[in-house]
Amino acid sequence: MLLYEKYTPTSLSGFVGNALSIEKLKQFGANAQSGKRSNPIMVYGPSGTGKTSAIRTLAHANGFELVELTSSDYRDADTLRKKLLPAASSRGLFSKVTLILFDEIDELSSKFDKGAESAILKILKEAKQPIAFTASDFWDQRISFLRNHVEKIEFKKVDIKEMSEYLRRIMKAEGKPVDEEAIREIAYRSDGDVRGALNDLQMVLLGGSDIIESLGVRNRKLEIFRVLDRIFLTNNFAAAKGAVETSDIDMSMMISWVEENIPNRYWTKQSMSQAYSELVFASRFFETAERVRYYGYMKYASTGIAGVSISSGGQMKHLSPYAFPSRVKYLSTTKEARGVQTRIAMKLSPFLHTNRHEIISSYLPMFKTLFGKMSEEARKEVADSLENNFRLEKEEIEYLTP
Repeated sequence: MLLYEKYTPTSLSGFVGNALSIEKLKQFGANAQSGKRSNPIMVYGPSGTGKTSAIRTLAHANGFELVELTSSDYRDADTLRKKLLPAASSRGLFSKVTLILFDEIDELSSKFDKGAESAILKILKEAKQPIAFTASDFWDQRISFLRNHVEKIEFKKVDIKEMSEYLRRIMKAEGKPVDEEAIREIAYRSDGDVRGALNDLQMVLLGGSDIIESLGVRNRKLEIFRVLDRIFLTNNFAAAKGAVETSDIDMSMMISWVEENIPNRYWTKQSMSQAYSELVFASRFFETAERVRYYGYMKYASTGIAGVSISSGGQMKHLSPYAFPSRVKYLSTTKEARGVQTRIAMKLSPFLHTNRHEIISSYLPMFKTLFGKMSEEARKEVADSLENNFRLEKEEIEYLTP
């Protein structure tokens, strides 16, 4: 078992560092347990400091039901009102407390549809259940609408002294002699990341202190390349699986990176076919986990990605550079156009009596084709009708009648 799994805290007291913030979380949980209404909390700080893990542990330790919301769950006001407001304003299953977590609210707020911010504030006002947010930066302008409605709890990077003491305890628990020089080096190189420090400690315990020099100081921007190297260069399932499971890279993004780089790294049809089969397996379990909200399936997704590592049969293009996922590039470059499509679909949905996806995929292309064949006079008449009857704005009308 990996050290970070073996020593995952089962209570808030097991977390390293941020003692004052942990006490605030405990009080928040105690208030919810006793039925006392508390202000929603905003747990913020750098990646790797344990913000989300602490909230999950808080829920588990208190026997709360946890409703953890992802980007697809709270983009638009309708979804928030229909799905979340009832859960926030009523008692949970068997009268349990339901803790509602908006994870990484600063990163996801840019994806909100119009009205989502107002819907969230309405939920905060009417909620009878405890609500928590996580964010990297409390002062991020994108979440300024929340500042006066939450209590802020800061999570800081674990300092070298606390990290060193924690690693000593782990080594003693593992029955290993404490190597003070190794402890200091790992604590320094961890950059306050407890999980990363445990992963490095495990490598040292397996390979000896001489391996420390190869660890490097942690740099999250390079994390994806470390994982890709384990997948494409090691031909070792266990090493690849360990890299995937210990990475902080979003699973969807990781699948996109691997998908893009299979043809850049493997050159035989057989190796590429097997690699894509493993990736399909991973994608299926990832999508199922997201859909049914049972994240135990994620271990199968990790297994599928790691399976790509044994697909090459030794036939690899070692010198091919990693390519950025074209799908992610496409989504980035088409973000504005997709936003216009979504706004049009929202306005037309009540009149066409169908969902936004159907309107975007079927109706909008048909409308554009029809309008393209009209005379200039007819198109102007249609544009006036769209503005007056459906309240489409100039940019939206121009999209349909270019």
